[in-house]
Amino acid sequence: MHPSKLLTELTKQHDALRAIMDRCEQLADALDEGRGDLEAAAQLTREVAKLRLAFDAHNKFEEQLLRPVLREIDAFGDVRIDRMIADHVGEHHAVREQLGEGPTAMLRSAIDNLRVHLQAEERYFLSSKVLRDDLVSVEGGS
Repeated sequence: MHPSKLLTELTKQHDALRAIMDRCEQLADALDEGRGDLEAAAQLTREVAKLRLAFDAHNKFEEQLLRPVLREIDAFGDVRIDRMIADHVGEHHAVREQLGEGPTAMLRSAIDNLRVHLQAEERYFLSSKVLRDDLVSVEGGS
């Protein structure tokens, strides 16, 4: 996959995750303010499940493609790439664990951590300065 296509796809996925997070926060606000009923709680449960699934799919996609693309463009040395990916995957696991918790406080913490994670990812990995098509050899690639 060309880096620009990867950047576009990951940005699209981040936007979708943010939309689900916004919906979770709106539903959690309603519950915390006493405006929600059992249906609102069930709706929040469904949205959190949707967030988990979307986050897991995003992670799988990202973890399969990010390392090879970073290695291909040789923007960083192998040791640095391995460390960056390991830290990044560790953040994925930490957020995923928080999304499994029940209270809205933990949900809010998980959403905040996920927002910070996505911002850092966009700043350090998903940049047109890092993911550049001109640095990748295109031998029948995507």
